Amino acid sequence: MNPLTIESALRTAFQPSFSGTTIYLGSDYEEMTPESLNLILAAADIEHSAGPLYKATVTVKIVAPALLGSDSLSTFTDTLNSVRSCLDADYLTTNWPSGSASFAGVWIVNTKTSRENHTWVAEVQATVGVSE
Repeated sequence: MNPLTIESALRTAFQPSFSGTTIYLGSDYEEMTPESLNLILAAADIEHSAGPLYKATVTVKIVAPALLGSDSLSTFTDTLNSVRSCLDADYLTTNWPSGSASFAGVWIVNTKTSRENHTWVAEVQATVGVSE
């Protein structure tokens, strides 16, 4: 299974909740805008389980500028909460695109937040099940 297939399906599923945000894929080479909120979806590790079933380790990374005197932290926190809501089985079942891979389940493994070089950073790691 190609990581781009899973990343593209996730981007399509996330778009209704992030209509004003550019969603980048981990396999893309696009340049991101450092002055705005960036959402990156990456499927780095895909494991064949059995038959048509695969497990993908997906990382959703949120990067937002940590600006003084602005609402960047609250926007960042709202975005993180929206990402967690999107990584829900009911949400993904409803919004997963029809195509080559079918959605088979999801669970959030880990969430890390930090502040690095004047930016807020969060990484939500989840395992996503897909079927060919």
